[in-house]
Amino acid sequence: MSGIILGLLLFIALAPWVQAQIKFPRPTLVSLQPRSALNVQQVNELTTDLESKWAGIYENYFQEDFSSLGLTTEQIGQKLASLQQETGKKAAIFWINPEEDGVSICLLTGDRPTVGVKVLDTDDQSLMATVEMFSLQVSDPRNQDYRQTGKKLYDWLIAPVAEQLVANNIDTIIFCVGPRLRSLPFAALYDGEKFLAEKYAISRIPGFNLTEWESTDLSEAKILAMGSSEFIDAEPLPGVALEIANITPQPWPGVTMLNQEFTVQNLQSARQRQGFPLVHLATHAEFNAGSPADSYIQFINSRLNLKEIRSLQWQDPPVDLLVLSACTTALGNPQAELGFVGLALQSGVKSALGSLWRVSDLGTMALMSEFYWQLKAKSFKAQALQQAQIRMINGEINLDAGELHTSRGAIAVEDELLTLRNPELSHPYYWASFSLIGNPF
Repeated sequence: MSGIILGLLLFIALAPWVQAQIKFPRPTLVSLQPRSALNVQQVNELTTDLESKWAGIYENYFQEDFSSLGLTTEQIGQKLASLQQETGKKAAIFWINPEEDGVSICLLTGDRPTVGVKVLDTDDQSLMATVEMFSLQVSDPRNQDYRQTGKKLYDWLIAPVAEQLVANNIDTIIFCVGPRLRSLPFAALYDGEKFLAEKYAISRIPGFNLTEWESTDLSEAKILAMGSSEFIDAEPLPGVALEIANITPQPWPGVTMLNQEFTVQNLQSARQRQGFPLVHLATHAEFNAGSPADSYIQFINSRLNLKEIRSLQWQDPPVDLLVLSACTTALGNPQAELGFVGLALQSGVKSALGSLWRVSDLGTMALMSEFYWQLKAKSFKAQALQQAQIRMINGEINLDAGELHTSRGAIAVEDELLTLRNPELSHPYYWASFSLIGNPF
């Protein structure tokens, strides 16, 4: 007995020293992140500063003096409330700014005071490493590990204000975010049960003050659909003709120009002869590192770089939506992200739809066919994209016996469009890449 007591006393005496020698692993971050609330004044000051700072960044990148309204946070809230009454949609703006000691998140719902939270212990390095991992996972159709990573990002960036979204019946989220988050595929963030796209229509903007917010009725709009399946100095896009054939003349009336007709000159002359609120370009577009001149849209005989795109005067006649169905972005690169999110701003269109990575021809055709079908039915761009994504997530858009099944019916698909024999179109690779930029309505 005395030996047992002596051993117990010795263990107690040595316990502090033993603990000091053991290298315990760093605790894993879980959903309930340490956080601190920001008061209304702090939130308003932060959002005002971010709007001004990011406007300056885009002006410096494009070397353009963009007209900015310079609205205060209160005025932005009033404008958002007005849009809600006009459209019947309940939108919220997310400003997300990574900082050295955490991530600041500001939420504005229009009819309520702004809400601000700072998520602590989410250092910039860990956040960006997780963003990079997530982007790699969802852009690989063979990867199945994206849910766990998407859940971690959801817990950091969405969960801190999720209750406010539900309490305010929000159905549309407008992301205005900082560097290296601008190309994050928000639609694929995962709450443990659903993807973010299943809960909210989503768009991203360079800044509220840099976005055209007038809503437009597209129900009677016509589309100019152009593209090419063959290029001299770029890989072919064999699905272009079929993609465009499933956009116009049904469900959207319009004009098509393919292959040798796909020139900048024909784009301009067609627009001058007749206004087209919708312009669809089925072609390569690259958002690269460097200056705007290093990013471009490929035409059959030339490249239109991002610096030149403003000269096309998309406001006269006005283009409500510009779609680039086969573009790709250098994920995580600050300059490439500025080009992608600044596309609508630089071109002068109200909204743009593009992809963060190059999706297969089959996946592009599936998403685009469903998007335009939903746009005709729903009229709001972000909602149409969301409905197309939901149908792909739920497996309602699928390939069976050589036919692609969509809301408009079955589409015969040639073997050359199949990069995988049995593609799972519910994988985020096929639907999370596509992102709406600018006005969601």
